[in-house]
Amino acid sequence: MLKPYPFLKLDAYAWCLSIGLPVIWIPFAIFFPKEIALGLYMVLSLIWVLLDRLNLMKQEITPPSMGWSLLPMVYLRQRDERQGKPWRLLQVWLICTVLSAVASNHFKTQSNTERLAQSACPVVTEILQGQGIDERCIRVTDLKEEVSGRFYRAQALMNTGSKEPMTIEVRGRDIYVVLPELEK
Repeated sequence: MLKPYPFLKLDAYAWCLSIGLPVIWIPFAIFFPKEIALGLYMVLSLIWVLLDRLNLMKQEITPPSMGWSLLPMVYLRQRDERQGKPWRLLQVWLICTVLSAVASNHFKTQSNTERLAQSACPVVTEILQGQGIDERCIRVTDLKEEVSGRFYRAQALMNTGSKEPMTIEVRGRDIYVVLPELEK
């Protein structure tokens, strides 16, 4: 049987650490390089641990060691254990961390393919104009990865309403676009 876990205002910083920290990881992971995202995550973790420790000291409760601030999961477990509470903060942190890792990975993959599609459209227009065809690519649709992170199949939606099949190859920071219909 699960023991009840009292939700006290005095535990607000610990709840921020267990819920807020993993949730904030999502935008950090999407918009920043890995090293910067991890640095921001650690700084925020440190701030919430410091605030929680101050809060516990005001209540005359001995907080966990400051050394655990770099490992939020251990800090949260130590915090609950010292107060004789069930390990709800750790459990919530684990669930939120797994969910945020899955979500950030999904959104990051999605945003990378969106960027690829946006950068391929002007290349399609340039290829067509080089062939003397007066059409412009409006948007790249149906982008499907064929070989992990390297080749993609897609459709280029043209300003005339037609769709041109295309292949995109990613080589480092460069992309190469092939319009199979023009090669015939």
